[in-house]
Amino acid sequence: MLDALDAWHIWLIAGCVIAVIELLVLNSYYLLAVAAGAVMVGIVALMGDISLTLQILVFALGTALAGGLLYLFRGKPKEQDVDDISHLVGERVVVIARIAPRGRVVYKSVGWAAESDEILEIDAPARIIRVNGSTLYVEKIKEIN
Repeated sequence: MLDALDAWHIWLIAGCVIAVIELLVLNSYYLLAVAAGAVMVGIVALMGDISLTLQILVFALGTALAGGLLYLFRGKPKEQDVDDISHLVGERVVVIARIAPRGRVVYKSVGWAAESDEILEIDAPARIIRVNGSTLYVEKIKEIN
């Protein structure tokens, strides 16, 4: 069977396999440019017999072109905060070590250093109002009766 495969068969199969792996397993879209480059070589090789050097050149150019197009048409990345944790502001935490003015809280099963202007006892619910490094500044959640 391998004797019956021409260069264009191999390039098209390689492109399809890479695309399937990318979309089903990796899900990151980085290898789609490589898959597109391989498919482009397959299409060019289908039109006529081309040398291995020309196949590699078409592959490199096709991959670069596809990569550029993917870069242009992908969505803008979400802007992340510099410290990457200030998105925690407003989240609810539970005090695990008395805060007076320093203590500890837990957020999603992770313990954090915490500070507050008020005294908070263990198991008190609190809300994050500010983040500085790995310290969460919290305030007591006022319970409505």
